[in-house]
Amino acid sequence: MITFRFLITLSLPFLFFSFIVSGYSWNKVQNWCNQTPNPEPCNYLLTNNPSYQHNLIKNKADFYKLSLQLAQERALKGHANTLSLGPKCNNNPRVKSAWADCVELYEQTIIQLNKTLDPNTKCSQVDTQTWLSTALTNLETCKAGFYELGVENYVLPLMSNNVTKLLSNTLALNKVPYQQQPSYNQDGSFPTWVKPGDRKLLQTSSAPASKANVVVAKDGSGKYTSLSAAINAAPKKGSGRYVIYVKAGVYNEQVEIKAKNIMLVGDGIGKTIITGSKSVGGGTTTFRSATVGKSKSCFI
Repeated sequence: MITFRFLITLSLPFLFFSFIVSGYSWNKVQNWCNQTPNPEPCNYLLTNNPSYQHNLIKNKADFYKLSLQLAQERALKGHANTLSLGPKCNNNPRVKSAWADCVELYEQTIIQLNKTLDPNTKCSQVDTQTWLSTALTNLETCKAGFYELGVENYVLPLMSNNVTKLLSNTLALNKVPYQQQPSYNQDGSFPTWVKPGDRKLLQTSSAPASKANVVVAKDGSGKYTSLSAAINAAPKKGSGRYVIYVKAGVYNEQVEIKAKNIMLVGDGIGKTIITGSKSVGGGTTTFRSATVGKSKSCFI
């Protein structure tokens, strides 16, 4: 009997201490989540996910980082869920079109979140706000495609999740006050984001063809007769600028740029013309209707 009482005496304080710690953590999470625009998914996901349950939040920076990680995790699950719905879209071209947009847009959202969370990425608070805004816009564009094509009652309800609400929370936590940024260099010649190497390339007095990596020409005098063929053949990796010179002519095609550091150079307004006619009325989402669209950075 003495041994039994001794064991109980040891156990009760331990149980009581555990209850206090878990209750304290939950209350702290709830207090932080209640400061966001969407506290419900924040509270639920942080308190019911074992990987976050015992994470002690000491300050706003800790909570912000945790909110980013949560948004990233849910975005990855959203992307996987969207991919799994592919077979349900095969019998309806419009559903499949909107679904395909969402697969790509989720991928872009994950890229933006990865950049934001990467400790090796040098970025300002303004950069972070831009990336998070882009991530949120991607998912709104995904949803809009289904409504534009009138197929919102098919797989869209199965894609429902809290990623957009979680992204809105991170934007509110980052909260950058608007400041007018200088758009051009002091001489007014180029935007501030144009690198010196690109400025030199743009200022060259020689013919564009002499600096181009490839030439596109309708008359067959270049390596390619279509712009899409030239872009699809461009290297997907590499830090150098890849210049495509497009000779005068009308190029009736939809161009999608999936390589970094592409520069298109033409013969001028009214001479080199790229034109397309895709639209929602024709069964294409707004996202896919761009005559020239790009999904990679550093395009000129």
